[in-house]
Amino acid sequence: MSAPVKHGNKTSPENVLYLSHIEICRILQELSENSSSIISEIGTSWTFVSHILLVDSRKNLLIISYCANKLLNSKVLEQPVLKFTASYQDAHLVFETLNPVETQFDGQPALQYAIPTTLTYCHRRENPRIRIPAEISLRCIADAGGFIPFESRITDISHDGLGMLIYDRDINLEPETVLKGCRIIVPGGKAIVADLMVRNVTTVHLQDGTLACRAGLRFIQRSDEIAELVNFFIQNLDKK
Repeated sequence: MSAPVKHGNKTSPENVLYLSHIEICRILQELSENSSSIISEIGTSWTFVSHILLVDSRKNLLIISYCANKLLNSKVLEQPVLKFTASYQDAHLVFETLNPVETQFDGQPALQYAIPTTLTYCHRRENPRIRIPAEISLRCIADAGGFIPFESRITDISHDGLGMLIYDRDINLEPETVLKGCRIIVPGGKAIVADLMVRNVTTVHLQDGTLACRAGLRFIQRSDEIAELVNFFIQNLDKK
């Protein structure tokens, strides 16, 4: 399944739920580059219209503009959750932002959020409701075709073959390391085999508070099977 948010796409896309951080950042960046309005209803009397100023995937930052109404801006700062809608290609995108922080962008006051964890592309007027897993990942036996296989989890992948790998801190990986014959287990038990190149490595806290390593990676092969992995993080709502 190809991503529906593309210039010149004439077909009507299906309703799609994005769980991929990489794809969500790409779509938000496209909204920013096109100066698309993002709109949120506050109560029954207020409509907040803004634009995306910055999408920083590495720092997990989303910065949006204030509007001209100072009272409305203060109300936005008081909202722990805001649902935004953006019109796009005869459909709309829906995403939620949490816990705003006042910041500065190009010398002007603005709002800072964490990048949303989900984004829905809705072709119909109504917004589909769907249960979102608290944690979503794919088991991966990394370097299964190499010298030292180890257990890991694929936590993200994009259509252009970029992804994220979570693994134990005891494993030492360096940028440009090639992990041979990695076996990625998709739902149903099928294994997709691919070589992965490590792009960068950072230390992260897992939900249980323990430390782990996270590697940005690139799929060396651009096989059609990558679409199966993408579909795990980008779900077609019309299949329900």
